[in-house]
Amino acid sequence: MKYLALFVITLILSASGCREKKASAGAQPAVRVEITSCDTREVAFKVNSIDAVSVSYGVGTSADDAKNLAKVEATSTSGPSVLELSWSGLEPLTDYVLCVRGNGPAGEEGKWETASFRTLEERDYVPTFSSVSLVGYWHREPRTWDAARFEPHVSWKATGGAEQWLFDAFLFLEGSDWLHGKTFVLGSGESAGKAEWQYQLDLWLGPEGSVKELDKACETVAGRIGAPPSKRGVIIGIPDAIMFQRFSDKNSSTTYWGDGLDFAEVEDRLKALRWYIDTARRMFSTLGCRHLELSGFYITSEEIYLPWDIDVNCRYKNWDIIAPALADYCHSAKEGLYWIPYHMGPGYKYWKQLGIDQVWMQPNWYWDLKGAEKHPFPRTISAIKEADMSGMELEFEYSCVTSQMTGGAMGPDGAGNLVFTAQDVPALKDRVRQYMKEFKDAGFYGVKSIALYSGTNAFTQLATSADASDRALYDEICEFIVQNR
Repeated sequence: MKYLALFVITLILSASGCREKKASAGAQPAVRVEITSCDTREVAFKVNSIDAVSVSYGVGTSADDAKNLAKVEATSTSGPSVLELSWSGLEPLTDYVLCVRGNGPAGEEGKWETASFRTLEERDYVPTFSSVSLVGYWHREPRTWDAARFEPHVSWKATGGAEQWLFDAFLFLEGSDWLHGKTFVLGSGESAGKAEWQYQLDLWLGPEGSVKELDKACETVAGRIGAPPSKRGVIIGIPDAIMFQRFSDKNSSTTYWGDGLDFAEVEDRLKALRWYIDTARRMFSTLGCRHLELSGFYITSEEIYLPWDIDVNCRYKNWDIIAPALADYCHSAKEGLYWIPYHMGPGYKYWKQLGIDQVWMQPNWYWDLKGAEKHPFPRTISAIKEADMSGMELEFEYSCVTSQMTGGAMGPDGAGNLVFTAQDVPALKDRVRQYMKEFKDAGFYGVKSIALYSGTNAFTQLATSADASDRALYDEICEFIVQNR
């Protein structure tokens, strides 16, 4: 019997050793972490784990702090698992590191995975601005917005004067996905889906995207003249949630966007729009920008038809529901909703009722030079006053830049027809000056806001031109901007 007992004990020990050997020889527990949202005092994140019975996770101002503060959360005993977690009690506008590690069934410790982010500023107000520069058009050449291209928008140094900060905010705007041939606004062409929406956010808010380059430009300027008086605002354009895959074909798909959403349902369009806003917030929080804040979002469509407007497509757009819902969603995070309609664009009279925070009117007068005056300035000024709009758009493009209109180059009119030549440049420069004069004569100066549309790259081209008349116009515009505060 004692031999039988010894055999049993040996068998048990052997089996135990086999189990230990099998566990230690198993796959190393691994995790992948994705920040899903971040606000002023809390971060939410998703952890995908493999071969982990638990995950350790912590948040701190350094990786060491995060690991020392780590909590443990149970997961599945084997195979893949997904956990949705959060960490609260954070300080606003602070850089943090999130650390996550998987723990195996036999005590194996996986590799720590990290993600950096910055909490949002705690505001008790919705930001508004005295000046906004429209940037970010990736479908036009040059497509890349780097720090050097941004710098003339960030600060200005007058001849013989001190350098000073220029625009308060920057609106990142795009109407189409040039790479995939999709449109972000109602009109002709194939509507962009979730993949194209994400692609656009990647161009702006990716680790090496335009917003990060803008922050680099601000850092360079801050190194010369000190930090800006306030963080420069970042406003992100929102694509239209277009009901049909091809809006011109009302029989085309309404489920093209992805995620099982049906854009025939207004609530599904709102789900997509909220996803876009949430994704932008999360991506911005991971950039660690020193001189920028996410200030809000922008309605890219330049017209907002409402139920009482005479428009046969109105029932497919639902702006009377979507615009207020977007405003509420932005306001819940103390972010603004902004808009720039085209000249007398539908909906401009009702911007306040829709919950929009700042609205600028496009005069569209710059392009009237080669024909009948379609957009008389008195009408623009009257509309701004009657609707109590926030301000006016100052508009021009490369056709007024002497250095760009050489060698037979031609510039477009409002319809895109190439009609302007080098002979028109002086008159177009005078048109830009007339915008500023009309703004002042209307009593808007120092009272209302300016949004600058300079086409693809005209503002930077004026600033960096070797032509004296180009630089002179750049200086005049900058002086107009900074003295309007």
